[in-house]
Amino acid sequence: MNENYTKAMLYAYPNLEAVAEQIDELVEKRALVSINDFSPALEQCEKIVELTFNKDLLFSLKIILEEILNSLTSIERDCLDYKYFKLKPKEYYIDFDAESRTYFRRQNKLIERISIKLEKKGYDNKWYEENYLKMDFFSELNKRVIEYEKSIKKRKKAHSLRIQNNCKVYKRNIA
Repeated sequence: MNENYTKAMLYAYPNLEAVAEQIDELVEKRALVSINDFSPALEQCEKIVELTFNKDLLFSLKIILEEILNSLTSIERDCLDYKYFKLKPKEYYIDFDAESRTYFRRQNKLIERISIKLEKKGYDNKWYEENYLKMDFFSELNKRVIEYEKSIKKRKKAHSLRIQNNCKVYKRNIA
């Protein structure tokens, strides 16, 4: 299961309303500029309708994510906030353990659970690609998530190789 779309949605969550407001401004500008635009009116209307549809998609995503987030425990919400939302002040996380294996395991399980919940509501990878990747905001965010995930895999692989090499050296020193 590809969970990058879930991560992109979570990163986008705190900014969905701001992006929707930007779409409102863009629709207003397009409507005003259409007076001087000599392209066919149907083409201009289609662009405005597409922007309005994108805004509806953002609001529906916000509603779905809020519903899912409200079903989580406070510890799970804190884990998500720490990694994806950054809505709480840094002082809130002074005693928060974000370095242990438990934290990373909890994050992985949370993403998997949220992905399953999104899929049950019809928000799967295919839906995301067909609807959200058309928006510049999400296509750029998705690229960043993919790059970040690749860098994590590289670091894990390098770490694993270091451990293997250390074991080989240790075995030679024992023998």
